[in-house]
Amino acid sequence: MSGSQTGPKPFSSFITELRCIPTFITFPGEIPSAMMSESNADGMMNPEPEHPPADERGKEMEDKLDEIYTSLKELRREVEEKKAPDRLGWDDIAQEIIGAVTFALPFLFTGELWEIAKDISVERSLVILLMTLAIAYLFIAKSQIGNLKKEELFHVPKRLLTVTLIAYLISSGLIYLYGINGIADFTTEQYLNATILISTFAVIGAITVDMVK
Repeated sequence: MSGSQTGPKPFSSFITELRCIPTFITFPGEIPSAMMSESNADGMMNPEPEHPPADERGKEMEDKLDEIYTSLKELRREVEEKKAPDRLGWDDIAQEIIGAVTFALPFLFTGELWEIAKDISVERSLVILLMTLAIAYLFIAKSQIGNLKKEELFHVPKRLLTVTLIAYLISSGLIYLYGINGIADFTTEQYLNATILISTFAVIGAITVDMVK
């Protein structure tokens, strides 16, 4: 061998040269350093949190609690309104009218009632009137059928006044409207008797529909 020939390189210099060569071989889960972008590097340096911050979670929980509290208040208000006694209103008057008409109509066209109205005396009619008012008073003021608010006018229950007025006006009006007074040939006293007799059922109907809702 000539002196110009060089011997094999040491193993340590081979390793040094190998380290200087950039490698692009990657393994699963590894990111090549030569291909890493600037955004990826920022993402690795500042990773996004997996869960929202504690203050956001606290605000969300507070909103949910406020919503639950509002729902409970609304539910409590509805329950209190249902438990509150029923005040006399236009809806009650409408129901009284419906009840009076419904119960009065079947007896309006009854021939036997016409005959009773002709034969009965005015004194007995007044007794029937007082009996009807007494029954209505017991239903409205003393019974526990409906949750009614105690409302009085001159120490008389308002519902008793409205029921009586509606029942007798409707009974008298229906007799005139259908011409029963002409068909049965009523006198003035007999017309009054027929009104009182029919109103007995009209009063019961008005009270029943008003109280049983």
